[in-house]
Amino acid sequence: MRKPRSKIVIVILLILFVLPVVFLLCERLRGQVSLARYKRVLIAKGEKLTVHDLTLPSLRGENGAPEILEATKDLKEGIILPKHCPPRMKLTPPGRAIICFQEEEWVDEWVEGKVTNRWDQLAADLEANAATLGRIRAALEKPVMDNKLDFSLGFRMLIPHLAPAKSLTWWFGARCQLALHEGRTRDALGDLLAQIQLPRLLAEDRVAISELLRIAIAAVARTDTWEALQAEGWTDEDLARVQQAWASHSFAAALARSLEGELVYGDSSFEMLRKSNEETIAALYGLEEYLPAADSERSLWERTLQNLPGGEAVAEFLKKQVYCRVWRFAWLDQDERRYLEFMQRLLAIARSGTTNDSFVALEPAINRLHEDLACKNLYDKLRYPTPDSPLVLSGVINKAMRAETERSLVICAIVLKRYSLRHGTLPASLDALVPEFVSSVPIDYMDGKPLKYHLNAGGAFVLYSVGADGKDDGGDATLLPDKTNLRKLWDRKDCVWPSPALPDEIAAYRKES
Repeated sequence: MRKPRSKIVIVILLILFVLPVVFLLCERLRGQVSLARYKRVLIAKGEKLTVHDLTLPSLRGENGAPEILEATKDLKEGIILPKHCPPRMKLTPPGRAIICFQEEEWVDEWVEGKVTNRWDQLAADLEANAATLGRIRAALEKPVMDNKLDFSLGFRMLIPHLAPAKSLTWWFGARCQLALHEGRTRDALGDLLAQIQLPRLLAEDRVAISELLRIAIAAVARTDTWEALQAEGWTDEDLARVQQAWASHSFAAALARSLEGELVYGDSSFEMLRKSNEETIAALYGLEEYLPAADSERSLWERTLQNLPGGEAVAEFLKKQVYCRVWRFAWLDQDERRYLEFMQRLLAIARSGTTNDSFVALEPAINRLHEDLACKNLYDKLRYPTPDSPLVLSGVINKAMRAETERSLVICAIVLKRYSLRHGTLPASLDALVPEFVSSVPIDYMDGKPLKYHLNAGGAFVLYSVGADGKDDGGDATLLPDKTNLRKLWDRKDCVWPSPALPDEIAAYRKES
């Protein structure tokens, strides 16, 4: 009786061992076939999937990017810069803004103790760095900006140029503010143009993180432009140059290019994971060293093991040395197939944004993508350990459309100033700007229609976008019910180009400071 029982036990053990192996082998083959087929479909559509495909033809002209990034190393920290920059376009509760260059001093509210800063200190810092900033301004005029990113490194790709690029917004913005404060309006022009040109430094990177930083830099340049437009002494020619600098940018089209680069970045990253378990551990769990996962984000078996003596070490071993190897063998190709599919859908949405000029029209497709990305069961969570990676990138579309809308607002505000200089009054409608200053009325990328504008009884104008909700509230700049941040234009019912603050608002601002 014992022998048959022994055989049964052996058979059961073999089944328990063989079935998982067969299952994982089938999953591996299924993933390989599915991925290969989908890649052929993408290639037939003309998509770029490899580093070789993405390589751009050599751009003609001198490359200014290396010189700019090298020069930033020579910038010397001073009493004010770069940590205590003068503020720009500080919004008041009703949605107007303080003209900050007119203030005699400013308080850095982000520093403990609220440090008070003065313009003479800023002037000394800028004088000490005048030669370096001059070199950077000259390099920004060069025709090519190429940071030569190596996409073959995947998630190990180096991007050391991002922080220096962002830091330049404070240097040129501060120098522009100082010139405006001292009444040297024309002298401010060069630094304002340099500030507006800074997004060019990242325009050829073709990755989403660079595009996000371009948008952030442009947002700072928008506040500098608002400040500059409040000054007297501009000529029509000056303002035409500022208008052209803003018109040279693109954010919706650039976003589509950056997502094309993300396809190659993703393919290179998966190839690295395919070859190395250590790289897989770094990709899946590398951030846990700095940002430990909350207990609610851990799986049930992890939480159970952690409550046992030595359980945390066992959990780490199972995650990194067992699960990672099983995932690479059985599910890596399935995960890459899923990543490419959703990135392709995201790319289609982004490309659509370059033609229909309306985030409201794109939002349903983005919401469907969010729904489809959700892991619906435990098995999906095993196959797709980072299910939200394309989801994170979907937020860039909203930011790009907002950046395009802000660019429209800036251009329209400049043109209104030019119209006023030429004609001595403001136009009754934006249609009056065409074709003397613009070929068509700038578009509100939230609803795809022209920006909204009307004159107040006192002679001031109201220029606005319908805002994040796509609803026209007549230029209402009050905060949305669920928002509390006064510093954000987009947290208000309509995104309104601010008018200068009233005397009582200025007094309240100074008292608070």
